[in-house]
Amino acid sequence: MSIDTVDNIIVQWFNSSFNTGADPWIGNLVLCFLCILMTIILSGLIGFEREYNGHAAGLRTHILVSLGSCIIMIISIYGFNVMPGNEAFANRDPARLAAQVIAGIGFLGAGTIIQTGISVKGLTTATTLWLSMAVGLACGSGNLVIATLATIIALSILTMLRKFERFAARKNPIITLVVNAGTPFIKELISIGSRFGVNIRDVDSQIVQIDGQEALRVNIRCSKVSKASMTAFVDELRQAIKPLELHISTGLI
Repeated sequence: MSIDTVDNIIVQWFNSSFNTGADPWIGNLVLCFLCILMTIILSGLIGFEREYNGHAAGLRTHILVSLGSCIIMIISIYGFNVMPGNEAFANRDPARLAAQVIAGIGFLGAGTIIQTGISVKGLTTATTLWLSMAVGLACGSGNLVIATLATIIALSILTMLRKFERFAARKNPIITLVVNAGTPFIKELISIGSRFGVNIRDVDSQIVQIDGQEALRVNIRCSKVSKASMTAFVDELRQAIKPLELHISTGLI
């Protein structure tokens, strides 16, 4: 039995089991309520993971995005029924409203992405918002089993793969230096990096004010660096350039 068949059985059961007597709409109403309830539960699990890890778009945002998508999908399927004598919606396409939701979620996801220098944050949260939208559409269309499986897989990726992500990020650190505005550092940086086998992928700088004086904040993205090489590289930078500030981050999103 396929997943699609299981979802079809669920939908057909609700649409037929309660449709007796003078109230044929009760089964459809119960099915819509179940779809909305499943949407809240599944998107809430994804949103809780984001909220627990301190990201801007958390529990409420994910639930509302998914709930809105679910309602649009339900309206798209059941909101334009063809009434007797009125064939205005005879050729309607329930996927048209869903397509607009998919296009529109990009604007909301883009609002969660922040670029600071060469570091980009919020990509994973933008992706989970997009996923919550997909879960809402799936639940609204009656594909409850598919939505549940997708949520379980997504939560597994977000939680179980975090350790692997941190391990990979430690090999690609970002060094942030703050130096006096007139300090020449590029030549020294490249020379020291080649001496210790540090692969410098990108350098980004911006002018900042520190204690009323102009300074230069420099972000250096490295790749495939061992801990010993990075320690030696940073120590040499401190001695050669004498930065006002220096710290290392992994740039995890």
